[in-house]
Amino acid sequence: MGPPGQRITVTNELTTNVVCDAGPLIHLDELNCLDLLSDFREILLSNTVREEIERYRPSALTNRELPITVFSQSLSFDETLLTMSRAFALDKGEIEALALMNMNPQAIFLTDDAAARLVADQMGYRAHGTIGILIRSIRRKQRKPEDVLRVLGELPSKSSLHIRGSLLEEITSKVRSEYHL
Repeated sequence: MGPPGQRITVTNELTTNVVCDAGPLIHLDELNCLDLLSDFREILLSNTVREEIERYRPSALTNRELPITVFSQSLSFDETLLTMSRAFALDKGEIEALALMNMNPQAIFLTDDAAARLVADQMGYRAHGTIGILIRSIRRKQRKPEDVLRVLGELPSKSSLHIRGSLLEEITSKVRSEYHL
């Protein structure tokens, strides 16, 4: 990995940027699906998020195919963000990621934290998580529906993502139904 703030790899003209909390990068790496982020123009991480990923899943930062940029400069936190962060008990990485969203409001916020997603929604940002990236991969023709169903089936044993079994079953049923499997 390059020094903080240095682009790790540059990709061709792609759709949009994402600001990531640690969860999606960690979970997608656990599922061997980190490549599903390679079609984003830039993956923005705060320094705290990078440190969290390095602590729990350093291999997620070694993929040279991903356009990761670590934003290591000082971030500004507006009063709305600070108030909502306290109300929803967000951690430092989530708060920094949302501050990055303030600087990149057209980006998509990737988080698996329900409270961080609620704050993002309240602030008018698009927010998705690991499951959303997996489902998106079918539409983007990065994975076949059968492959996504296999990954969803392996999720409880291969990933540290916490998801209710009933919700996971609902998601897999929708994929089966939508793609006639």
